[in-house]
Amino acid sequence: MTKADTYFRGLEEIGKKYFEEKKELKKRKEEIVEKYGYGSDQYREWYKENEALEFPLSQGTSKACNAWLVTREYKETEFEMNNFLWDGEVKDFVKALREAGIESFIYTNQSTAVMENLHSFAAAGCTIDGLDKAVRTENRFGRIEQVEHLGIRIRVN
Repeated sequence: MTKADTYFRGLEEIGKKYFEEKKELKKRKEEIVEKYGYGSDQYREWYKENEALEFPLSQGTSKACNAWLVTREYKETEFEMNNFLWDGEVKDFVKALREAGIESFIYTNQSTAVMENLHSFAAAGCTIDGLDKAVRTENRFGRIEQVEHLGIRIRVN
């Protein structure tokens, strides 16, 4: 298991724990509503608790974790990011990659705002190395194929 696998599996566990807590809260809500009703003090307390429970990972970190999951699903040999990152997400995304020990990745997003992300990566201390390709193992119409996706190699400094 690589350092990245260990890091992202840890993030996955954090996310799973959050969703378990959220599920328990929902179950408790149903019990409170059935027993005491929506206007009860118990419901108001539940509502405060529900509002206070925030997802423990930033959007940028979550997108890094999702990119790791997709990279593993497609059996890629290199880390690939094919999602667009919104303002404020790039720093956390890059921070997560650094903490995971990922030195570079292939950015394959095809949106019209790619240039914005490239500049944000540079502002976060990354280096744009140039054109590259990510190779995925995909199931295409019942056949397993190696498919190339055009991208840009970005070095995480």
